[in-house]
Amino acid sequence: MQKTHSFQRKVIGYILVIVSLTLAVGTLLVVSLVTRKLSQQNVNYTLSAFVKTDVELENQKDKMDTAFVNISTSLTRSGMPDIGSASLPYTKSLIGISNLFDQFLDYKMIGLFSSDAAIICSPVRSFSVHYSSDDVFTSRLYDDILHGEKDYGMAYMHEFITDSYAGTSSFWLGKVVYFRRAFLYGGKRYYILIGLDESVIHQSFLHLEQGFNSVYIVGQDSEIISSSHTDMFRRKLDCPIRPDSGLSYKETLGETEYQIIPQALGIYDWSIVNQYPTSEYMRDVNRMSVFIITIFIGCLAAVGLCVTLTIRRLSSPLNELSDRLKGFSSTGLHSPQTVLHTGNIEEFDILNKSFLQMADDIQRLVARQKEEEEQKNQFRIQALMAQINPHFICNALNTVKVMAEIAGNRNVATMIAHICQYISPAFRTKKNRWSYAEEYAFLEDYIYILEICFSAKMEIGCSFDPSIRDCVLPRFLIQPLIENSISHGMTQDWTLEIDVSVKKTEGGDVWIRVSDNGIGFAPEVLMDKKEMLANCRKAADPQAGIGLQNIKQRLNHYYPESHAFEIESAPNAGTAIAIRIPLQTNDASPQNGQSAIT
Repeated sequence: MQKTHSFQRKVIGYILVIVSLTLAVGTLLVVSLVTRKLSQQNVNYTLSAFVKTDVELENQKDKMDTAFVNISTSLTRSGMPDIGSASLPYTKSLIGISNLFDQFLDYKMIGLFSSDAAIICSPVRSFSVHYSSDDVFTSRLYDDILHGEKDYGMAYMHEFITDSYAGTSSFWLGKVVYFRRAFLYGGKRYYILIGLDESVIHQSFLHLEQGFNSVYIVGQDSEIISSSHTDMFRRKLDCPIRPDSGLSYKETLGETEYQIIPQALGIYDWSIVNQYPTSEYMRDVNRMSVFIITIFIGCLAAVGLCVTLTIRRLSSPLNELSDRLKGFSSTGLHSPQTVLHTGNIEEFDILNKSFLQMADDIQRLVARQKEEEEQKNQFRIQALMAQINPHFICNALNTVKVMAEIAGNRNVATMIAHICQYISPAFRTKKNRWSYAEEYAFLEDYIYILEICFSAKMEIGCSFDPSIRDCVLPRFLIQPLIENSISHGMTQDWTLEIDVSVKKTEGGDVWIRVSDNGIGFAPEVLMDKKEMLANCRKAADPQAGIGLQNIKQRLNHYYPESHAFEIESAPNAGTAIAIRIPLQTNDASPQNGQSAIT
């Protein structure tokens, strides 16, 4: 039982370990795949949203390009004023430019610049003129407008006028993204400036804002043009743009890791960047991980329960079979009579049937072994009895014989001589076979003694085929048959006649037949004797049928499957016993490799 329980624990442990490893690896793979999927999904969504921003900025650029054409065309047709003088035509020209700019008041500002003067108009009807002699004309802003290489720039509204306006109104603090176009008139280069409110750029990517990410429009040198959430106007982007890193890459800023998704826009050299904290989509991954781990624990518990029940169901027949084996060995090899509950499992049914068959075979083998041991013990006892000083007995009988001869009693001397000759073969040799001639000589002495003992009550005739005198047969095979006739056939009513016949058949066998005219057997007794001899079964009466049983056992030993033993009898009609055995020469040995009984 201890081993079976250990087997259960080991099998359950192994299966649970395998299932745990499988589910753990599966959980890690699922979490990894989900993380990658969410990251890729975020990238795909961002890139698709970038397209919308790109289209909106392209439309805004087309609108400005049209405005540039209209303004430059109107100015060249009406004649460019000399804004460097204070004459009346100059004033009228300014009024004309102001009226022209009024058509484009949806922009943050409109400006006309030359190397010596600038006119700026805003939607709040602020109209200012600046000359090259003004301090503001020496600022970096005007230098970028007149001499810069980019066609756009960023500035605060108050930087287009004098610094005295700074801080006086939220309007003058507004962020402006300006665009310029140059044209020539009268051999002089002029610049038209259109300024957009930074919020207009911001509107193009509002759909990308999710509350926890940051979106940037950046220009050359990663300078921020517009951004979400934080005031990053005209500052440098914290993370560098890596054009060779693929669709996205990870960057740690401070203590936070971000997924950076850049995309070049179709206008100028701008790019749009989505800075997404990885902790946000990892929050979904963590929630899914908790869900998966919960399922994992539930599955592990369910699998453990199922495995435990299954192993117990499978091991129950093994436990019962183990108990039967222990009981079989400890109770004298008695097979169990109860039915083994195998749970309708074919392999256990086969195992149970094999065990029962093995138990039956072992029991039969043990019974056969016991019977053989008993026979050997009987043979040993008989041999011991035969060895009880045989020479002393023979010498004593010979002494009596000599005394009878001296006394002149020839009959007694002859009787003693035959007795000596009758018992001496058992002492002279240990051979188990001898010739038919020796068997005949032995029977002559035995018959002489019987006739002297029973006088006129018995007549015995004996005939042997002389052609088989040198062939061999088991010693003392016929004498028990004669003794059986005397024991079961003798009566006071008539003389018992016994006929012994030994003949060779045409088939090469020898028939030995002993018949008598005795009282015979009743039918039921005859049937019992035949069944007893056929099954080698012991008789109910230990003293009955011993001689016939010994003969049958010897025949089974010397001539297995090649002899016949027949008995016929009827009440008051005598008994006839016939034996058929193979004819064997002196060189013949026991068949099937069996050795002679010693």
